[in-house]
Amino acid sequence: MTASPGIRSSVLAQPLRIGAVTVPNRIMQTAHSKQYSDRVESDRETAYFVRRALGGCGLFVAGNHFVHPTGSIRGFEDAYRPEGVAASKRMTDAVHEAGAKIFVQLNHHGAQAQPDGPDGPRAVYAPSRSISPSTGHATREMDRADIASFVEGWALSAERARDGGFDGVEIHMAHGYLLHQFLSPLYNARTDEYGAGEDAAGLEGRTRFPREVLRAVRERVGDDFTVGIRIVANEFHPDGIDGAGMREVIARLRQEARIDFLDLAAGGYHNVHYVFPSSPMPYAWLRDDVAAIKAANPDVPVFGVGAARAVEEAEEVVGSGVADMVALTRAQIADPDLGRKLLGVAPVDTGERGIRHCIRLNQGCLGRGSRGLAMSCTVNPLAGRELERGGRPRAASSRRWVVVGGGPAGMRAAVELASDGHAVTLLERTGELGGQLRLARRVPGRESVGLLVDDLERDLAAVGVDVRLGVAATAEAVRGLGPDGVVVATGAAAPATTSLALGGAYAGGFPAEGTVDAFAAVSGAPLGRRIAVVDADGTAYAAGIVLTLLEQVDKLELITPFETVFPHIGAGYDRPLLLDRLGAHGGFRRSVARRVERIEPGAVTIRDALTGAVDAIRGVDAVVAIEPRASIGVPGLDTDAAAAASVPARVVVIGDAFAPRTIDAAIFEAVELAYDVAGLATLRG
Repeated sequence: MTASPGIRSSVLAQPLRIGAVTVPNRIMQTAHSKQYSDRVESDRETAYFVRRALGGCGLFVAGNHFVHPTGSIRGFEDAYRPEGVAASKRMTDAVHEAGAKIFVQLNHHGAQAQPDGPDGPRAVYAPSRSISPSTGHATREMDRADIASFVEGWALSAERARDGGFDGVEIHMAHGYLLHQFLSPLYNARTDEYGAGEDAAGLEGRTRFPREVLRAVRERVGDDFTVGIRIVANEFHPDGIDGAGMREVIARLRQEARIDFLDLAAGGYHNVHYVFPSSPMPYAWLRDDVAAIKAANPDVPVFGVGAARAVEEAEEVVGSGVADMVALTRAQIADPDLGRKLLGVAPVDTGERGIRHCIRLNQGCLGRGSRGLAMSCTVNPLAGRELERGGRPRAASSRRWVVVGGGPAGMRAAVELASDGHAVTLLERTGELGGQLRLARRVPGRESVGLLVDDLERDLAAVGVDVRLGVAATAEAVRGLGPDGVVVATGAAAPATTSLALGGAYAGGFPAEGTVDAFAAVSGAPLGRRIAVVDADGTAYAAGIVLTLLEQVDKLELITPFETVFPHIGAGYDRPLLLDRLGAHGGFRRSVARRVERIEPGAVTIRDALTGAVDAIRGVDAVVAIEPRASIGVPGLDTDAAAAASVPARVVVIGDAFAPRTIDAAIFEAVELAYDVAGLATLRG
């Protein structure tokens, strides 16, 4: 690596001995689900890891490799398969050649597994009969034969991992999965030797199965191979195990077999926002529990998850002794060169001007995965596409591009085009950049969106984009600039009418007299202290509007035609936090499966969609209408108009201006446009 001038050496650059292996620095990526492989490692998975190894990551944990056929999931690897050894070896060799080390996580989901597996129906196993908080299905209580079979599955899988070139294995005892279920009184109600039968605290019984796994794995792979565990530092549940209790569990596990590292986590599917923390969770949310476990285990490396107050403070986690390695998992999905940047080394991608921050929305990573789609990233749409989207060459000849709109789509398109050597002018109607992100970062719990605005503003300046604020673009004015290409990224707004052909929140159709549109409501329109909100959208956009308005009113009645509030939220795993926020407001009420019959001064009449019963909500100062957003364009400046007028400039419409969707779509299309202009992709427009 070539050092950047003027950057001091970092404690993050120090190597660390972990069991039988030495990792080159203190930056790691913990296991995370990507769905890039099916049963065995793929070239796509390999390319993902290699890119981040070249970007400075010292250690990876390849995630969720399953140890038994009863735990297999489509889109994931099976650790026990003999045919997986050769595929694993190709991947581990490539990661080693790129300069990093890689462990593999061995797991069984237990109660969280689906009863319909890739090869057909199956039982769902758990320590006790229970209802899975993940799937809602009842489980089978494991007998001793089941336990013995799974112990052998872990041992065999560890042997396959060693043969496949992995530098170590991580036994998964966290996140409400099978081994954690045995440890936890939330799941384990057994009274035999695998439950609370032997001592008052249940420590011996509840740790027995995990201890048998540890012992079997160590016996199978020997003492010259690294074996560690991922374990919760705290269950954060009044009936679960707190931090002190988990330190006792760890001490008992360490008495059974040598454990070479402790990779920490928290919570479970009973409070899934701790498993997959999103933007409403504070930074450094697990720091105190991590530090306490490190203090109790000074002789074993501890991996710090949720311990950094900001990505720029990763060094402080190690330097202060909170942990021995700092886990920056989503941060390296967002910025594959993050390791080099923190180490003060020139990045692989010379076009990068600073850290591209993860904004913790969980939309592209966990949100896609929960829908059975391969992982991507809101701010880095190249994640997982390393094989098909390599570096772009600078333009052989500079072209003049005009970008209309300073929201995320327009800002990113301008950055990408200017980075490739084009002359770019960005026109923004208002006096500041950011578009709808300016509103989104005001939503309680979504302040992290501001990082994206800051990053894009920094990058616009770094690549020399001519930004013109307060300019209301017209087709004539844009053509007057003589562009070779025009990007229309004018976004979307709350509609005055709707084009919905089916459904809707109003019996008579929208618009309804007497409503205030959502954008106006959160931008300062007078509402009073008692409001009704009619939500026909049901997405994170609608939830953001409601969370913002709750801060301003005494009473909010949410009316929706859907059968539940915000039905399109859940994939990012922050729904529990959203519901907590709603429930904590003493004036929040909901009327679900209702349509508005009429609006009168001070009252809204609604009809139950199922029974037809009519009711009235009275004492209302204002009615806010949340409708699916409508695209904004520039009259005379779209693809059809350009073709009809034989305009020489190419016109491309991207983001919400093409169809209102998410930040992910806006940035994805901006980046794809740059590949298309470089002749490396095909983009509609």
